[in-house]
Amino acid sequence: MAHRGIIPLLTISLIFIPCQAKYIQNTDVFTKSIRMPNVRPQKADALVCHGVKLDEREAYILKYEPHASKQVAHHMMVYGCGHPGSTEDSWECGEMDDRSDDSVCQDGQREIVYAWAMDADSRALPEGVGFRVGGSTKIKYLVIQLHYKGAFEDSKFDDSGVTLTMTYTRQPLQAGFYVLGNYGYIPPMIQNFHMESVCQYTNYTIHPIGFRTHSHNLGVVTSAYRIRDGRWTEIGRMSPQLPQAFYDVYAPGIDIRKGDLLAARCTMSSDRTFPTKIGATNKDEMCNFYILYSTDNTNTLDVQYCFRDAQTFHWADYLTSIPQNASSTDGLPAFTREDPYA
Repeated sequence: MAHRGIIPLLTISLIFIPCQAKYIQNTDVFTKSIRMPNVRPQKADALVCHGVKLDEREAYILKYEPHASKQVAHHMMVYGCGHPGSTEDSWECGEMDDRSDDSVCQDGQREIVYAWAMDADSRALPEGVGFRVGGSTKIKYLVIQLHYKGAFEDSKFDDSGVTLTMTYTRQPLQAGFYVLGNYGYIPPMIQNFHMESVCQYTNYTIHPIGFRTHSHNLGVVTSAYRIRDGRWTEIGRMSPQLPQAFYDVYAPGIDIRKGDLLAARCTMSSDRTFPTKIGATNKDEMCNFYILYSTDNTNTLDVQYCFRDAQTFHWADYLTSIPQNASSTDGLPAFTREDPYA
């Protein structure tokens, strides 16, 4: 067996809402652009949000086309909310505390709809797969959040955002997200420091179709695996210094079933003389591996999470047959890594 102890699943519970519509051919594809209303961030690491109300009809997102630059923004997120954190056209919104007065969502419960960084390209979902919003779902508004690199001059404004290709036609399969990651810190002056997570999967069967890695300046490579009956199957591996797009999974057709283990590792290297904590600013770090999946489950989906403490949780305490190339950059495109804080 690959695991020596019980590893609990960290996940948000599902809300079950039956969906009775029949599948019909797409005849109503349209686009919806959500862009910042010419905002001017006042400081480095500003987090600014802009929300738009969705039509009351249920809709499915088929494609994401970003309009942003890594020269301007560290990352862009699209969240689904029941109510946005503010009625203002744009507002400063918190990253780490959903329930603060300036949160992304008024009720603190946000759903990941899209994630972008490092000049990632557009991403279309496979035919027959859509990300469900509006209607009977909890997502009544879409809120884009930009993490800006620096303050803008008085004469400069930003209209970054995303164009969504959508349809009101029900799709046979829903898209959803599972996110693995860590909290904790990276020690100073260390090379190849591993931040690892593992959880047992206990929900409906899912089929990974894409993956995305996210770290800041210290990230070298991030990988993730499905473990079934002691066998490790690589879902994907990429350097977060490359465009942080949703890449195709390494094993097309792979599924994740109840009882499988999901494992991820971020490999970090630091030339800093101080510890680097997991946090919201660019000087902080993040360790995230996003799994974009499809499922024939018709209930309303919530993002599922698996996060571990980097200081106390280690693969070797629970797993055997750990792949030797889990931190390897072999086969990846060439990249450079610069750290302004070293």
